[in-house]
Amino acid sequence: MFRSVKSLLYLSFVIIGMSLLLVIVLGVRQYRLNDQYTEISSLSERTLFGFSTIRDQVTEMMISGSFEELKTIIPDIEQLNTLVSKLYDYKMIPAQYKLAMADTIDLSGLVIGLRRLEVAESEKTAGLELQREMRRIGENLIKVDRIITGHIRNSVISFQLTVIGTMGILISCASFVLIVLYKRGVSPLLELSRQATAGEVEEVQHFQCPPEAGRELQVLVESVNTMLASRQSPDQNGDAPGEADHDLLSQTVNETTNSLNAVINYAELLLESGTDELSAEQREMVDRIVASGERIGEQWQRISREFDRS
Repeated sequence: MFRSVKSLLYLSFVIIGMSLLLVIVLGVRQYRLNDQYTEISSLSERTLFGFSTIRDQVTEMMISGSFEELKTIIPDIEQLNTLVSKLYDYKMIPAQYKLAMADTIDLSGLVIGLRRLEVAESEKTAGLELQREMRRIGENLIKVDRIITGHIRNSVISFQLTVIGTMGILISCASFVLIVLYKRGVSPLLELSRQATAGEVEEVQHFQCPPEAGRELQVLVESVNTMLASRQSPDQNGDAPGEADHDLLSQTVNETTNSLNAVINYAELLLESGTDELSAEQREMVDRIVASGERIGEQWQRISREFDRS
């Protein structure tokens, strides 16, 4: 396959096309991963900030003894629970992490605990229990934030390493094919061009094709050499085409001249032997035959001399 320039061209086009397509696909995938990572990180930070704010408000109310006002925090906790529920919608978060969040982050139980303060016999004891529960949930939120963001970050980095490795392999393959293409196609063409421009063509007009050239170039060079050789090759008698033409012309001139001389001689004999029998008009016609024959002979001789000079 690597001996054919055509196959190498097709292979290089395929690899380059696949590389460009893969760059587009991986680029889109990378953009989506980064976008989801940003959304999850932002959502987790909002959840932590919102829970910290709620916990500070609950602590302040409990210190001031305003237990009845704790009910006003319930809508904020429910809204915070909605934010936590959105984390379950992201496929980047593994299922085991979602189950751990559901077991350790029980905001619905926190709402129930706030409602129990109204009917609790000891508000102080219920308040302390509520504080412990909120502290536990806060610690779990921090752990979940670190675990989830760390996992997603590792996923993004792993994907980037995969992209880099894949592109490295494709670039290596493309580079190898281009190097072989240069060796099989471009370098032999440069060598042939150098032979032609530097006058390194033999007397028979024979080009030397580099051995590493592709099949197409070898066939082309053989065809050119055959065509050039056919133009310069001798004929069957060992004479060049110019010499054969000269011999043919010389032979034609000799035969024509001999025939003309015979005609002229017979015409002169006719004039000498038939003086009394020929009329003046007939003698004039014979004289014209002799004169025309001599002119034709002179023309043939002139053509022969001009051909010899060329």
